[in-house]
Amino acid sequence: MINLIEKQIVLLDRIVQVSVCRTECGIQVLIAGGDRSHIGAVSIVDEKSNLISHVFEGHKDYVISDRWAVKLYEHFLVPVVVSAGIHYDEITPDGIKTVIEEMEKLLEEVMAYE
Repeated sequence: MINLIEKQIVLLDRIVQVSVCRTECGIQVLIAGGDRSHIGAVSIVDEKSNLISHVFEGHKDYVISDRWAVKLYEHFLVPVVVSAGIHYDEITPDGIKTVIEEMEKLLEEVMAYE
């Protein structure tokens, strides 16, 4: 059985969308938004809890994708794949902090779905 959870939030006046697909034996997540949706990093936690990340050149989305992959694995104990790409033109350090904090809150909401 496949269970799909979709969330949309407004961060720094832009939409960020999260799509979580849960199967019996794994979770796949897409996080994208801001001024330009893209894939900046892909993080995988395998069945032995190993974290593997691929970060596309010039991107720092692994900060979110790594955190989501690890936390979802620890909570559900199944392999997890997270693709993330949130981009804001001319974002400030405070803006980055806000995005990370709000994405952490959204992660907690997603983990609450059993």
